[in-house]
Amino acid sequence: MRRILVGFDGSEGAENALNKAMLLIDSDGEIIILAIVPKPSDRNLVDEKAYEVLKLRAHNIINLAIKDLGSHEFTISGMVREGEDIAAVIIDVANELRCDLIVLGSKGSSSLGKYPLGSVANKVVQYAAKPVMVVR
Repeated sequence: MRRILVGFDGSEGAENALNKAMLLIDSDGEIIILAIVPKPSDRNLVDEKAYEVLKLRAHNIINLAIKDLGSHEFTISGMVREGEDIAAVIIDVANELRCDLIVLGSKGSSSLGKYPLGSVANKVVQYAAKPVMVVR
């Protein structure tokens, strides 16, 4: 696989997904770690300060994951996007970046939003036009 998108929220399931992606990536490929935060307009996130804290937490989770992975021949990058429909954002980013594979954890609850990861993975599997791997 040349380009793998990993949905990442810092949970154990997301960590397992990232570890699996590392086994599948080509030596000259790229792993993109994606964290998603709810939009500030989401009715469950009304405080602008809370949104900024959440966004900073997402960046910190990704940066820590990249640091923990160390150096490799393949490229590792991270991004934070916002959206109310987490699965739709994952699918859109995978299409936009022309990823070969989407890898997600099967369980876990995100500290970055209100969405249990399992339900997000289920929706991505149902609607993505790309291959999806769900890791336990």
